[in-house]
Amino acid sequence: MVGPDPTISGQWEKGGRVKPDHDGVLCGVSRPRLLLADRVKGEADSFLAPLIPALRRHYDVRFISAAPGEALAQAIAWADIVWLEWCWDHAVWATQSGALGGKPTVLRLHSIEALQTDYPARVDWSQIHRLIAVGDDTAAVLAERFPAAPEATVIPNGIDMDRFVPIAPNRFRVAWVGHLEPKKNPMLLLQIAHRLHALDPRFTFHVAGAFTDLRTVRYIRQMIGPLGLGGVVTFDGPIQDMPAWYGDKGVLLSTSMYESFGMNIGEAMACGAFPVVHAFPGADRLWPKECLFASVDEAAALIRAARPGLYRGWVEERYGLERQSNAVARLLDGLCGRAEILQAKYNQKWTF
Repeated sequence: MVGPDPTISGQWEKGGRVKPDHDGVLCGVSRPRLLLADRVKGEADSFLAPLIPALRRHYDVRFISAAPGEALAQAIAWADIVWLEWCWDHAVWATQSGALGGKPTVLRLHSIEALQTDYPARVDWSQIHRLIAVGDDTAAVLAERFPAAPEATVIPNGIDMDRFVPIAPNRFRVAWVGHLEPKKNPMLLLQIAHRLHALDPRFTFHVAGAFTDLRTVRYIRQMIGPLGLGGVVTFDGPIQDMPAWYGDKGVLLSTSMYESFGMNIGEAMACGAFPVVHAFPGADRLWPKECLFASVDEAAALIRAARPGLYRGWVEERYGLERQSNAVARLLDGLCGRAEILQAKYNQKWTF
């Protein structure tokens, strides 16, 4: 057995036990033990991060970001309920290796797995008790490409309305958020910026995100000059404090070719930004139809007519964090009976 793993929230004691949380509640005695295993992101930037405080009120929660192997096996052995975030190689390994041992297991899938990988074909779905997707279109893509997968429960992402609040949105400052890579379609951003600058030079564009693709980097560098966008489009790089960064942005422009949900859209709306969203497949079931565009001219017209603050109530009603938390709580409550049946055996093994 390996030693303590710094990617796990909570510390392993000798013999595989886990120390109690700060409130002194022992795992598996007073509350079910819930493992959150995110293969792609760390705890701070995981899509699970907004949910964790609510989950901790009802479960003894541990978070791990680990590849298939001993650290993940230890974490699964500790848990009563396992949540696999992303249908990635850790999900394939967990369902094929026997590590789950029949424990209640949730798998939440995002769009990249359904669109660009074969991981769903390699998962042993008999080991998954609940499958979650964050959007109807992604669930449909999964069902079409991988008919062996069970029907997904759609639970949209939740927006923390207390964290993302309006500060001083300026309708002439347009936000664009995401990795600068082809699937996010920053090429379209440049064309929209060029058209809008010709119509009204008061508008500026501000990009939050890292350059992650060399072709895209070289293309953008090549086009900024000929399109006359020097000083019009600003690249701010990765941002640590997104609510503060959104503070003076009055419009959120999304040019992505596809999103399973689009967290940046909802978060920006909560901060008062008016959404202007490329009409990717399924966008009309996620975002206001009157804010969708197909052409450069349509995008420019929407940005010029933007009314900051108009859609904060809209996003709170549909995607407020409390709605997501309640939906997840109901789903996990349905698994707790199975966990309690198994718990007596685990309490004997994981004594304190």
